[in-house]
Amino acid sequence: MASWWFDTSFRNLEKHIWEACFFATIWSIWLMRNRLIFQNVMIGTEEVVDLIKYMVVMWMKVKFDIKVYSIEEFKGYTVFNC
Repeated sequence: MASWWFDTSFRNLEKHIWEACFFATIWSIWLMRNRLIFQNVMIGTEEVVDLIKYMVVMWMKVKFDIKVYSIEEFKGYTVFNC
């Protein structure tokens, strides 16, 4: 699956968003797993999805030096719906 994910041809920004979605998802699952195991805190699905979207937006803003869009405006970008 990962090979398909990274080999799919998209425009540059879209490709980076998809890659960020993949890594943000894996990272968020890891963080939530650690919270559950070490702090006994259960996190809801909606909160995990929001965390993933927030990470992707922040990573893209830094990578492409995007200063003009807020997080809410960036989340409206069609490819962002990971």
